[in-house]
Amino acid sequence: MPEPRPSVGRIVHYVSYGTPGGEYTSQCRAAIITAVHGQFLVDLAVLNPEGMFFNRGVTHGEPKADGSYEGGSWHWPERV
Repeated sequence: MPEPRPSVGRIVHYVSYGTPGGEYTSQCRAAIITAVHGQFLVDLAVLNPEGMFFNRGVTHGEPKADGSYEGGSWHWPERV
């Protein structure tokens, strides 16, 4: 099955960076695509427990060998 194309209003996962000191780890957060700039570059409204923030020019991420994703990237939610 081919991977879907991003479009405005779709729900995706945004991967937070975490903090350098480790107080907060990198986490998947729900996000809504607000603009599409290509197949792999989007603007997001990210939903966090502490509030909402807007992130422009977020690149699509591929899973690393351990299954995690790079902070600051987005990916399609895993099917469960």
